[in-house]
Amino acid sequence: MCSPRAAEQTVLAGRATALASACVLAVLVAAAQAQARTTYFRSASSAATASASSIVLSAPSNTTVGDLLIMNVDTNGGATAFSAPAGWTSISASTNYSGNALGGGYSILAYRVATAADVGASYTISLGATRAAVARIVDYVGVETSSPFENTFTAGTNPSGGTSVASFSYPSVTTTAANSMVIFGAVAFPSGGATTITPPAGSTQRVQLSATGTTPDITTEIDDFVQATAGTVAKTGTIAASSPWGAGTIALKPASSGTLQFDVTPIVPALPVVTLNGQAQTVKATMGNFAVDDTSGESGWNVTVSGNASAGKSAVFKQYCENAASKCGSTEAHAYVTAGHALPANSLQLSTTGASWSTNGGAGSAPAFQCSSSSCPLDSSSQTKIVSAGEKNGLGPWSTSGFGAASLTLSTPSTLYALPEHEIYHVDLVWTLSSGP
Repeated sequence: MCSPRAAEQTVLAGRATALASACVLAVLVAAAQAQARTTYFRSASSAATASASSIVLSAPSNTTVGDLLIMNVDTNGGATAFSAPAGWTSISASTNYSGNALGGGYSILAYRVATAADVGASYTISLGATRAAVARIVDYVGVETSSPFENTFTAGTNPSGGTSVASFSYPSVTTTAANSMVIFGAVAFPSGGATTITPPAGSTQRVQLSATGTTPDITTEIDDFVQATAGTVAKTGTIAASSPWGAGTIALKPASSGTLQFDVTPIVPALPVVTLNGQAQTVKATMGNFAVDDTSGESGWNVTVSGNASAGKSAVFKQYCENAASKCGSTEAHAYVTAGHALPANSLQLSTTGASWSTNGGAGSAPAFQCSSSSCPLDSSSQTKIVSAGEKNGLGPWSTSGFGAASLTLSTPSTLYALPEHEIYHVDLVWTLSSGP
């Protein structure tokens, strides 16, 4: 549940009388069912330098607590060792395969289960020497984080590598569970500029980045695909300019049970100022974007909203004491005024016209907004369906964008009462995410 300030709207009446409306946002998440478990890519971040003693990487966008983050850093300029930042667990660290004639290099592979500290974080990696480097982080949803890997890592076999080639083989892996996420990473060390690494057939490229103006140059890539049934995976890649190379393969174990959750919760933001003039008025604002993760199966999901009419709450905008220091008359601070003034139900409406859903690694068709042809009421004791994802749709991580400047409208009547100092109009909204078509 958000604090009241997280979704507060302020309205001013006349020159001196304050009138405000605030919305407390509560989020209920339906229990996920342990169905067809699948791991999904969320997002990636990357950075490159031609010459530095350290490199800074940001956490991938929308990183969420419980995600599996995988960091890969490739360097040239000698075999000086370095390590991942504190809090990251090493998967592999070894001399890379740029070849002695080109000076050699060093590569690390590490992972971390995201905590709240990783949301919006950045990481500084000391490179052990001044050198060129390319660094990447990929973020996955729905991984068995207590034991995330289905394969082992031994330098020389996984990762592997060698001298100049135009095509190469990624280390093979044998997955042990259906719907395992298999990740391929490769690095090439061309001379005279960046090259291109073509990913394995059937995979999706997540990152390709180069560091140039150095000897040798560095080109890297990360790709992935879902192995539907357990078994051995053996793939090849190609390099546009024959180059020394290195490659590694990671098989991620799907979580033992799926989840259905808000990644970013719906927020009703601040509304513009309204001056009382004895007339009915309407103010407008932009609905906050939100996001849903579904790794629970293929039954679909819905987002609904309603006002909360339970004890101590209000399903409609109602007179409320916001005084943090003391009472408002006989009403305790942070409580509704007994027999206080109220706005009619359905005063706050949401229009989803122009908004859309997108994903980087999700599956199925996009979820469908239900409030495009006509606006949907938010402040009502009756539940309103805002979004629906049908069976086998909206799988993995999905997020909204494109809410218009008039997506939220609050209508105030001509009989709206001005309130004393420290009092506002306040409503409690419950957003519910539930499984099912």
